[in-house]
Amino acid sequence: MALATMTWLLAAPARAQQSALPADLVALDTREGEALLVESAARADYFHIAGHHTTQETPAACGIASAVTILNALQVPAPLDDKLGIQTFTHGDFFNSCTRTVYTPESVARGGTTLAQLADLLRCHPVRVDVVHGEDTTLEDFRKRLAENLADPTNFIVVNYLRSEVGQEYTGHHSPLGAYNSAKDRVLVMDVARYKYPPTWVPTESLYKAIRTTDLVSGRSRGYLVVAAAEKPPGPSGERSARSPLRILGGIAAVVFVAGFGLGVIVGAWRTRRKLARKA
Repeated sequence: MALATMTWLLAAPARAQQSALPADLVALDTREGEALLVESAARADYFHIAGHHTTQETPAACGIASAVTILNALQVPAPLDDKLGIQTFTHGDFFNSCTRTVYTPESVARGGTTLAQLADLLRCHPVRVDVVHGEDTTLEDFRKRLAENLADPTNFIVVNYLRSEVGQEYTGHHSPLGAYNSAKDRVLVMDVARYKYPPTWVPTESLYKAIRTTDLVSGRSRGYLVVAAAEKPPGPSGERSARSPLRILGGIAAVVFVAGFGLGVIVGAWRTRRKLARKA
């Protein structure tokens, strides 16, 4: 177990660049963090994810890094990487002709991905994806799912949560989960922003509250994905997102702008006609 932890540490960026964790969060690379992993019954996923744990390449690419980590951990057929000369998923070759119909790399770079968007991007690869929104599950169901899935290495969980609810910075984020310690009721978040936070043990209730927060882009609560290998890519579901508050406000702003512009043109034309009439 100590060797597995050290394997992650040797591959990780320098800890000096990482942010400090609040007192109620426990980093994996501490004595307490290692003990939590050793004592966990549901820890099978950790050993598969640790060997493929990917760092997000841009601030908005946490979903893509999580997807790449999971696809490599599942060992599904991967594209040939020209630079490495091996078959593996990377940020670059994750996007294919199918994923680009869902969401382009440029769109991800601008605004990241919602839970549903990430699910459809993954469905362009040979995996089966179940989407669970935080608003549709209870804390007890969440605990049960963690205990079952994190003990089963044939499927993995990617969680979409609001960082501030667990005491970190105020942003939405995606990351895979590695283990669940039911005795201490903590879940191990394998943070893909590895330059910022190490794998961290988070109180389950805090993470549950974090997945129930509303994503203003989709208009729905955050949540988690359960990903397992499939024989072939199922393709995107095409499910439409709820009407987003941001989109609604954007639509209202656009209408107000157009109406104001139109009114300005009318008033300007009227004033011009009055001036011409006076001169005549």
